[in-house]
Amino acid sequence: MLRRCNDGEGADHVILIDVELSESFSNVIFIDVPESTPKKFRGDIIFIDDDDDESNDNCITTQRERIKETSEYKKALEEELASRQKALAIQAEEAKKLKLMLRRKKAESMRLLEIEKRQMQRVEEMRETQKKDVENTNLKEQIRFEVWKELSKLEMTCHDIASVLCGLGITVGDGTSHEVRVAYKKALLKFHPDRSSRSDIRQQVEAEETFKLISRMKDKYLPTL
Repeated sequence: MLRRCNDGEGADHVILIDVELSESFSNVIFIDVPESTPKKFRGDIIFIDDDDDESNDNCITTQRERIKETSEYKKALEEELASRQKALAIQAEEAKKLKLMLRRKKAESMRLLEIEKRQMQRVEEMRETQKKDVENTNLKEQIRFEVWKELSKLEMTCHDIASVLCGLGITVGDGTSHEVRVAYKKALLKFHPDRSSRSDIRQQVEAEETFKLISRMKDKYLPTL
């Protein structure tokens, strides 16, 4: 931008202002205007009529290049570069924090989903266990009734504990009291519920009911044992 001014001694000058740097008049350059150079005035702005427009352009360009070599210009560029670098650093840090936050949210969501999945699995396992327990209980009762019928027949046909033990497959020997006691102890070990198979429900029920029968027969026929 060119503006008319006077140096106070009667000489006309033109002020070259680099508007790209500042809107103020702090950075200006005075260019002498020859008296032979035709000038047109419009307010404070001087339009220089010069046949050699390229020369004027070169002059302005030269002045701008000089301005760019000044310490103020370089300092302004450095400050602007530092400001941009600082802004980029802040943006990078914010992006990093955002990425970390999103990663943590995703990890937390995955953890909650995994917890919910395990809870659902445990609930399903509990339901299956309860269902199986009910089925096993019903099956046990059915088997218990069958075993009880068979053992009741044996108990009704036997008149002493020796015959009961023989009916259960336990060898009594010569039938003496000592042999009966030995056979009784063998029967307790053989039909003890804790020695039965945990996977075979029928064997469990048979052991429980047979052990009860042996105990009743002992109380009935061998009360002093």
